[in-house]
Amino acid sequence: MANYLVERLGWMMNLKKAVWKKVLMVTLAFVVTIISFIGGAEGIQAASKKGGGQTDKITAAQADKMALALTDKIWVWDWVAFFVPYMSDDGVKSIIPASKKSEWAGSVDYTTGKKLKFTKKQVKAARKRKSKKKLTRKDIDSHALMIMESNGDWDCVSFMLPYMNNKGIRKVVRCYNKKHGGDEKRATDYYN
Repeated sequence: MANYLVERLGWMMNLKKAVWKKVLMVTLAFVVTIISFIGGAEGIQAASKKGGGQTDKITAAQADKMALALTDKIWVWDWVAFFVPYMSDDGVKSIIPASKKSEWAGSVDYTTGKKLKFTKKQVKAARKRKSKKKLTRKDIDSHALMIMESNGDWDCVSFMLPYMNNKGIRKVVRCYNKKHGGDEKRATDYYN
């Protein structure tokens, strides 16, 4: 009988060790998983910071460059006005002259019969409108996607690509490829 009890007790101790080992392994796996998620998130954050000294903020000079390039390509004031609150004073002053020398200068709005042009009144109103302190890459991503969804013209967004995140570039390229089935572009060709 004593032997039987010793065997039973030994079996129970081995069972407890096995259970504790399993509990310990599950706990360890859980901790490692959590740590890898945290480490992965930090890696993703670091990758999104854009190495090479680039930041998420867009400077006034960069906003100037994008607004003036867009002014040359398209007559839609709202698309250009998006950049105006973030532009330098010199950049804002150059919008009207740039619009007079643009590809569309002298064109007529077929619905109203009036000549298409940007006005000082529009520029002043847009200059006063400021929703955020700084323009970010994410803002450029959404603006470029909106333009691509509206007209599908690659030339209207191509100059914004250096100031966009890779995720935004992928969305714009995907939208372009949907609109132009045969003319496939690859997002990786434009990554920063």
